[in-house]
Amino acid sequence: MSAPVVVIGGGFIGLCSALQIQRRGLPVTLVDPGDPERAASFGNAGQFAVGEVVPLSGPDTPAKVPRWLMDPLGPLALRWRHVPRLTPWLVRLLRAGRMDRVAAISAALAALSDRIHLDYQPLLEATGAQALVQPGPHLRLYPSRQHFDAEGWRWDLRVKAGLKFELLDREALRALEPTLSDDITFAIASPERSSVIEPLALMRALDTGFRAGGGTVEHGTVTGFSHGGDAVRGVALQGGRLIAASQIVIAAGAWSHRLTALLGDRLPLESERGYHAVLPNPGVMPRHAMSHTERGFAVLPMGDRLRLAGTVELASVDAPANWDRARRILDGGRALFPGLNTEGAKFWMGHRPGLPDSLPVIDRATIARNVIYAFGHGHMGLSFAATTGRLVADLATDTPSNFDITPFRATRFSGRAWA
Repeated sequence: MSAPVVVIGGGFIGLCSALQIQRRGLPVTLVDPGDPERAASFGNAGQFAVGEVVPLSGPDTPAKVPRWLMDPLGPLALRWRHVPRLTPWLVRLLRAGRMDRVAAISAALAALSDRIHLDYQPLLEATGAQALVQPGPHLRLYPSRQHFDAEGWRWDLRVKAGLKFELLDREALRALEPTLSDDITFAIASPERSSVIEPLALMRALDTGFRAGGGTVEHGTVTGFSHGGDAVRGVALQGGRLIAASQIVIAAGAWSHRLTALLGDRLPLESERGYHAVLPNPGVMPRHAMSHTERGFAVLPMGDRLRLAGTVELASVDAPANWDRARRILDGGRALFPGLNTEGAKFWMGHRPGLPDSLPVIDRATIARNVIYAFGHGHMGLSFAATTGRLVADLATDTPSNFDITPFRATRFSGRAWA
């Protein structure tokens, strides 16, 4: 029997890649570090975010950097002590914000966004997880119509990407969400943007489906690779155990760059740290998943519980959490829903894998050609996981595809513009 394809990473990108490869008839072993709560997949806002095609950086980003530095509890914050190490990444971020680059990046994100439901559907059906997905509309909340109009080019990108939406005034919004604060007077309803009722439950369903299909799961931390010629023949786990591999997929989220460096590919991956608070007895329960644009967090109903998740904090994966950021999300929740009960809130912090141009890497390694990279999705990992998995399976099986992965090449960071 030939060695399996070894997928490193047990989050949504790794699970969907493993499932998609398995569906092509190849044996697959998934290496999972065994601590799901440290990963972005566990604590995300549960969105199949159709139409979310706006990159982190834009032409107005340079003017925002001082605010990121001065407000450690803002929707996007940058820790002072990490600025020296982050400076090369930030320079790349600013370069990616040129309007010509923004348009190209948005088009690449739109290509992934267009396939979210199409590529998820067979995986949901195969794993019996359809009931975990709640249809839209998703509500994007604004204090006023003027706040929406101020999005300008950002909203233009969503419209160009084909996002379907409805404008809601105060009266129409109250009909959908009667418990909302009167401070919110305008919203956008996106009918195609669905939500996952419980992200961890979906992870478990995908994992169960993978095992039922003959997949093997190994728990451990990858520390190195076994080489043979210009290929990698196995992965070494902490403790010295070696797993033979015919091919390898690196989908280890915010830690992926530590593995690619062992293969000679140094990629500018950083942690876009996110926080959430889960309320066990919120007292009020919205009917829809929604996002508060001004405060930068999302609201996800989870049965009897309510999750408030979001914000971006640029700092190392090794830096301690700033729990005041999670408490600030609670402040936003109370402002959004008068009477919200935040007692017993449970806080979480996780690492979104971010590249400076807001595009993932979906590509072969530059030297070891039997290694495939699949990481760097930022806050869109859940949304793009099934499509990324399909593209990874195409690479693993040398299947021709009509999907252009050129924008997601690893080599885009080796040119002079990214030096």
